[in-house]
Amino acid sequence: MIEFFLALLLWLAVFVPSSLIASLTAKRNPQRAGPVMQTSMLVLSMVSILFMGGPGKFGLGVSFRYVPQAFFLGFGVSLVLNLLQKDSDVPEFLPEGIERFIILLILAPVSEELLNRGLVEGYLLSYDHFWSAILVSALLFALPHWMAYEGSKRRKIGVVGGAFALGSLAGYLFALGGIIPAITLHSSANLAGLTLLRLKEKN
Repeated sequence: MIEFFLALLLWLAVFVPSSLIASLTAKRNPQRAGPVMQTSMLVLSMVSILFMGGPGKFGLGVSFRYVPQAFFLGFGVSLVLNLLQKDSDVPEFLPEGIERFIILLILAPVSEELLNRGLVEGYLLSYDHFWSAILVSALLFALPHWMAYEGSKRRKIGVVGGAFALGSLAGYLFALGGIIPAITLHSSANLAGLTLLRLKEKN
């Protein structure tokens, strides 16, 4: 049980400072908060992984196995989830234009997967937990989505539930094939959401 408590502490040690930095940034420029939070999350996750024993201990070897499956699975599941959400708007804190694509398709998938899959799940997997590692990392990935999205409780529950489902899939792929498939699934899921948003804006 102690491993799960320590995994939560590791997650908090990255997430809380990143959130505080983003909150301070949001007071000056709300659209800078997203990139700042993702960047600080990425840096703090990397520092934590290095401090706790290095990439090898956390299963962060580079492998492109399962990448095609991850892309189509992430895109397909996210497409269905977004179609079920009738009011699927982009949060106000995200910037416009090309910056939005960079954050959602590159920066957020890398930083969030490094934290939730690499640091948390990788730590638990190193203690021979499998399904519990996948589900705990998916839960920690999903819960912040409650605060990130405005709207009714029904919408928030839908967003968190969808994030948990995608986080579980990313966690399973991470356990099988490493961080690259998990990042790919996350990025393709965001791509599906952006694609639907663009179609909605044109119509």
